[in-house]
Amino acid sequence: MIAKTIPEAFLESAKKFARKTALLYKRDNVYFPITYSQMAEKVKTLAVGMSKFGAQKGDRVAILSENRPEWAIADLATMLLGGIVIPLHTTFSPQAISKIIEHSQAKIVIVANNNLLNKILLSQNNLPYLEKIVLLERAAVEVEAWQDRIFYWEWLLAHNDSNFHNNALLRPDDVCSIVYTSGTTGEPKGVMLTHNNFLSNSQAVTEIVAVKPSDIFLSFLPLSHVLERLAGYYAPLLSGATIAYAESIKQLSANLKEIKPTFLISVPRIFEKMYETIWEKAKTSELKKKIFLWALRQGKKGIGHYLADQLVFKKIRKQLGGRLRLIVSGGAALNEKIARFFLKIGLTVLEGYGLTETSPVVAVNREKDFKIGAVGKIVPRVEVKISSDKEILVKGPNVFKGYYKNQEETQLAFNENGWLKTGDLGFLDKDGFLTIIGRRKEMLVTSGGKNVWPEAVESELSKDRFIASSIVLGNNRKFIGALIAPDWQKVEQFFKENNWPLQSPEQLVNSKMLIDLFQQRLDEKVNPNLSEYEKIRAFKLLPRDFSQEQGELTPTLKLRRHVIEQHYRLEIADLFGE
Repeated sequence: MIAKTIPEAFLESAKKFARKTALLYKRDNVYFPITYSQMAEKVKTLAVGMSKFGAQKGDRVAILSENRPEWAIADLATMLLGGIVIPLHTTFSPQAISKIIEHSQAKIVIVANNNLLNKILLSQNNLPYLEKIVLLERAAVEVEAWQDRIFYWEWLLAHNDSNFHNNALLRPDDVCSIVYTSGTTGEPKGVMLTHNNFLSNSQAVTEIVAVKPSDIFLSFLPLSHVLERLAGYYAPLLSGATIAYAESIKQLSANLKEIKPTFLISVPRIFEKMYETIWEKAKTSELKKKIFLWALRQGKKGIGHYLADQLVFKKIRKQLGGRLRLIVSGGAALNEKIARFFLKIGLTVLEGYGLTETSPVVAVNREKDFKIGAVGKIVPRVEVKISSDKEILVKGPNVFKGYYKNQEETQLAFNENGWLKTGDLGFLDKDGFLTIIGRRKEMLVTSGGKNVWPEAVESELSKDRFIASSIVLGNNRKFIGALIAPDWQKVEQFFKENNWPLQSPEQLVNSKMLIDLFQQRLDEKVNPNLSEYEKIRAFKLLPRDFSQEQGELTPTLKLRRHVIEQHYRLEIADLFGE
């Protein structure tokens, strides 16, 4: 690979695909295009504005924004100046945002709007390194001390200078971003990633999962997460593809129909929701249900398959835009039943595996070479081996430089031979496919000495139509228990159909009728699929689902177990009779 940096690689791509649409964004119900040449011009102009603003090589610049063109432009312009980008999750609490800005010593923060600005200003006294804030949208700033330190995006873009020369000497091994892990099991750490980490991974991935200039990506996972940043931003733009920004996850269904993407990067939770919606629509009448079940029984070939595709599956694909060529799933384990379902209806979901520390992709299934249940073969130029205790170890150009200001954790992350210890357990089969067993830190060990992987049990629970989310517990305890967040919409519908008295979720969690219903479903549909020591012996129903706003889910919608356990410590104590 030719040694280069991310802005260099992008500017080369922009020259090659100058007139092609790079980005699409929606405003006032209309999608507006930005061509590659226009985007490149904005990147260079912003770099000029930022340099006059005082930004220089090595400065940390944080971005706190939803997905939009300005995110990518700010990212590339900062790197062009030799700056280091600090992505911030918009769902983080003001305390978490403050901690990352302070720890990273960010000098500039680029903020989308007034609501996100307020998250920063709540902790203004704890941010000694922060000098300036750039607002993408105009807002009333009521904090007097910050009046002269808040600037607007358009002001930076008005400072074009044809005589400007970027003197920052960029090297492929320079740190270009510090990505703070969302911490499913503990405190976030700042992962230092270089230009070469990202570029080597982007090239490796696109060698085996082809991205075409004709592809259209719909970007909805947060760009602050390394999966979307690499697979949904760098890889498409370096391949000449188009990225359309979704308005939000809530608007995903509408945006899919409008954009008609060919490529989608997603997480299992989104597929679970899609799967449930498809089944709900199929059950709206007895005739629809019969036709749907008939279609699913058809083989891969022949007239039956053709009719099933024309009558049923094609209509489902149309609801997702009708042009999806490939879907990539990452961030957590995908339920095999759901993967098989999507394959049956004509949509290939390629499951992959990686972590922030590997920029992120380590393995991914190929379009013509995949195994459901496995996360694919190892990507080119990356090495994987399995330790004697089944831990996945990684080496390669995608492996991070270390944790920012945390030498102790950096040393603990590698073994004596320089292999990254992922903390995930798994195995490689005879064909070279990697399968993940679970995360070492999340494994439950009962007081009887049995090992239980909570994700596997939660995956079984998620198959039930009445269950929105769950967390499985039982470490150092005699049995396995669960906190279950019901799908209250489906519960309400069931109560109405059976003429049962309706109450609020807060009241229903203690309703004997509802508890008995869930016990019956566990006994008949979940526990029979589990080993004796994995079976759920006790459960509690929760009045609400887990949420990002409460800090209970990561940006890729994985459970932050330590947070949930803290929030529901009384319920958990009661569950286990403590």
